[in-house]
Amino acid sequence: MLNFQRIIAVALLLLLGQPFAMQRPLLADEPLDIPAGGKKEVRFVLLDEERSRILDLFQATGETISPNGTLELIYNFASKNEQLGEDWAPIPTNPFGRIGQSVRWTRGGEGAMVGVSGGIYIADKGQWFHRAVWKPQVKVESTYYSFCGGSAGDMFAATYAWTKGLRRRVGSNLGSQVMRISGVKPAGGIGKPSEIIFREPVHFGFELKDGQFSAQRGGRTLEQSSSSKFLKKLDSGQVGFVWSGNIRCCITKVTLRGQLDLDWAAKSIPSLKTRLKEHEASKGSR
Repeated sequence: MLNFQRIIAVALLLLLGQPFAMQRPLLADEPLDIPAGGKKEVRFVLLDEERSRILDLFQATGETISPNGTLELIYNFASKNEQLGEDWAPIPTNPFGRIGQSVRWTRGGEGAMVGVSGGIYIADKGQWFHRAVWKPQVKVESTYYSFCGGSAGDMFAATYAWTKGLRRRVGSNLGSQVMRISGVKPAGGIGKPSEIIFREPVHFGFELKDGQFSAQRGGRTLEQSSSSKFLKKLDSGQVGFVWSGNIRCCITKVTLRGQLDLDWAAKSIPSLKTRLKEHEASKGSR
């Protein structure tokens, strides 16, 4: 008799619980997961061959790209592989290149001064940009060593630049400041500058995501902004470094990760250009 009563009790609980079960959240692939307008957006997906040809555009130490166009490039400049410099402008001169060149490979025992085997030597004032064009969804990480102590007003910034001639620029000054940059000079910022210390490695960079620029140092965000003061008319652009002041330093490693501007890549890959046009046309017809 007790077993029969238990069976009845369980059945009642199941019946009473049905309305709550029917209120469960819908999964992402269920019918209500449809954007306003009643149509799902069809994303462009790179073919395996297209991904391979995009990676062929670069000389990085390590490189990967996902089907949706998220590209990661790793440059280990301490390896002294001079081909790595071909993805950047200006291309670093060899150790015994033109005198006065502000971007070159380290010479002889220069790297040993800061405890590294080699890297890219940077001095005085200037700029150094990677040639790829990115959507404004990109992250830069770098390792920096200074050959000297710093001075007031020094700037060494991992930079995102856009518009014609890369005139609009926002930078992460050694990860502790968000800087607006005019040419190669600081033009206002937020945060306090970090002290530049001889031989001390600095791991810094930035993340630009969803309209917000974050200056990062040691894996942490120290300052960030989404103000139009820094990000006016934000658009696809290039990443690199801009510096001025009493700068003599060495960059040993740079990692770039973000959404590649596929229209830029398509200029070198005709079949990709054709497929992108077809994709845009199909979006307009839906």
